Amino acid sequence: MQLGYFLMPLHPPEKDRTLCFEEDLELIERAEALGYTEAWVGQHHTVAWEPIPANDVFFSHAMARTSTIRFGTGVTIAPLHHPANVAVRLALLDHLSRGRLMCGFGQTAIPTDISLLGLPRDPGTLGLMTVEGIDMVLKLWTTDAPFDLKGDYWHICIDQTRPEIAMGQLLRPYQQPHPPLAMAIVKGESMAARMAGQRGFLPISSNLVPAATLPLHWETYCAGAREAGRDEPDRKKWRVARNVFVGETTEAALDFALNSAFARSFDYLIKLIGPGRVNSLKEDPEMPDEELTAEYLVRHLAIVGDVEECIRRLREVQELTGGFGTLLAIAHDWDDKASWLRSMELLKEEVAPALADE
Repeated sequence: MQLGYFLMPLHPPEKDRTLCFEEDLELIERAEALGYTEAWVGQHHTVAWEPIPANDVFFSHAMARTSTIRFGTGVTIAPLHHPANVAVRLALLDHLSRGRLMCGFGQTAIPTDISLLGLPRDPGTLGLMTVEGIDMVLKLWTTDAPFDLKGDYWHICIDQTRPEIAMGQLLRPYQQPHPPLAMAIVKGESMAARMAGQRGFLPISSNLVPAATLPLHWETYCAGAREAGRDEPDRKKWRVARNVFVGETTEAALDFALNSAFARSFDYLIKLIGPGRVNSLKEDPEMPDEELTAEYLVRHLAIVGDVEECIRRLREVQELTGGFGTLLAIAHDWDDKASWLRSMELLKEEVAPALADE
């Protein structure tokens, strides 16, 4: 089992933004030094808890400060961007990192992100825009101009070229034909999981679902692969995200998690998702929404404890899922930097080795 990080990121709104970004960059540098293999970074425009609006810009700085860790957009929100802009910017990042880029795609449910850019509010329409945006990016990476790509949401055209001066050529990625593509998965029988399986994309299971939902992610992903006539997928491709904090004792770890920005971030996510839409967070969907608290999520969704407790909990996830390739630990605010650095070390040096052959 490999280890990586997923930076939503999560920072209290009152925290200095510059400090947040410096912290996120240092986390990636320290993760690389410890042997973590990848870092996925999200993007949102209008939620202060998740303050990175342009993960590609963030990567351009982080790539210059690292040499081996791979980077993944987690995700590029396709409806927010023109596909041609996405294609050339991601291609540039792939070159700047000499092939350390992975490209995750998805759509947003943040209403203020949607209204900011005048996007359709219907989730179904946003889903169709996401699929079209991905298809357009792939075509731009593999199609020579002149071309005329007509979709329902974008029309991309280069109708005149000048080969003698190479006018009309778009930058293509360093990795050929393109970097690995990925999709984030939340719902058990997710259309994203099925599409990822059909197309051979990397599946990334959300941290915001109980462990019992994870097997459905893999089943749906494999069903999609079978529908497309693909070989049985390799579980090593599967990324599973979990909120993890490793402390010196389980009691101390829980006390810290419940009385820090760790628990506050869960309270934010409950409120962000909103009443009537939080069933995906519950182990029992019949549980009343008002009983869904930050403490409940810390104790039930997150993996918090000493080394032995975290090994036990992660072993349960491995047994439940049948195994996966990479655990993506969710990056949390360093309101206690020393504790979080120690957690990073314990996860890599003591927890992961105990699970390596399972």
